[in-house]
Amino acid sequence: MVKNSSDDYPKPSALIQFLIRLRQVIFPGSQNYWQKRYLMGGNSGKGSYGESARFKSEVLNKFVRDNNIDSVTEYGCGDGNQLSYADYPQYIGLDISEQAIKRSSALFPEDSSKSFSLYDPNEFELNKQKFSADLVLSLDVIYHLVEDEVYRKYLENIFNSAKKYVAIYSSNEEVHGMLHSRHVRHRKVTSDIEKWFPSWELKETIKNVNAESESKGKEPSVDFYIFQSC
Repeated sequence: MVKNSSDDYPKPSALIQFLIRLRQVIFPGSQNYWQKRYLMGGNSGKGSYGESARFKSEVLNKFVRDNNIDSVTEYGCGDGNQLSYADYPQYIGLDISEQAIKRSSALFPEDSSKSFSLYDPNEFELNKQKFSADLVLSLDVIYHLVEDEVYRKYLENIFNSAKKYVAIYSSNEEVHGMLHSRHVRHRKVTSDIEKWFPSWELKETIKNVNAESESKGKEPSVDFYIFQSC
C-alpha cells in the first residue's frame, strides 16, 4: 500500500479559496463546478485526506480482502489521493474532470493494476462492459450531485456496472434550506436505492468514526452504505 507523502489536507491558496467561493455563488452546475475546480488548482476536498482517507481505506481494503474482490471501479476518483491508501487487485478510476484524470494518472505512472478514464454519464452503455467490476465505489460524490437528473443517472450507472457490490460513502438524510452550500445537496439515498433498484439490498452500514469532529453537528454524518446484488 502506497501512502501520500503528506497526510495533511493541502489548503488551497487564499486566491483559489476566494475563486472557489465565488463559483459557489454563481453556481454553474455540478459537473462544470468540479471540472473548473480542478482546473483552478483545487483538490478533491477534505474527505480524501488525513483521518477520513485512512478510515475509508481501512474499511474498503478489509472488505476487498474478506469478499475476494478481484476488480474495483470508482465513479468519481478525483485527484487520486484517496487511492494512494488503497490495496485493490485491479482498479478503474472514472471522473468527469479531465484534469482530475491527469492528476490521478500522474500519481501511479507505472502501476499496471490501475487505469483512469474520463466519465461521460451519457455514454455509459458504450462502456458498460469496460467499466464493470465486482465492487463499484462512490466516495463523497452523491451529496455533490445537486441536480435531480444528474443524481438519478449517476446511481443508474454505478448500479448497472456493479457485478456483486456497491459501496457508497455519503450522507443519508434529507436536508432543506440554508444548510446546503451551492455545491452540496443531502438526500435520503438509501430510500431512493430501495425504490429504484429493488434487485439490490443494503448489506451493511458502517458508521464514520470521524463523524462528530468532521460535521461539528452542522451537517448530516457521512457513512458507508454497502449494497449487495440479490
